[in-house]
Amino acid sequence: MGDRKQLEARLLSAAELEDVEATRPPAIEQVSAEQLKVLAQRLRRARDRAKDIAARQKREMRGKADPRGTKPTRDNTGTLAKAQVLGEAIERIEEELSRNNAGRPVTTCA
Repeated sequence: MGDRKQLEARLLSAAELEDVEATRPPAIEQVSAEQLKVLAQRLRRARDRAKDIAARQKREMRGKADPRGTKPTRDNTGTLAKAQVLGEAIERIEEELSRNNAGRPVTTCA
């Protein structure tokens, strides 16, 4: 298993990992545009949640917020890396959607 795959497996939950794997070729080419849009929404929610947690952890580290757990946060690099992995998956979906739309004829209503 590659270093990237091991990192993702450590950072992401099982459902998130499954969603990220679905954004890689050849799997992404097998999925319809509607399914890609739904997948993008799920990934955006997960990415936004990870960003929110990272921001809260950063405030805890600076002493601006009370710790949410039993121990105060000392590092948020894992949470930031998780948000980055999810963001990259969203970018792959957006590229696939734009590539699919580029091949379709444009229909206009007169």
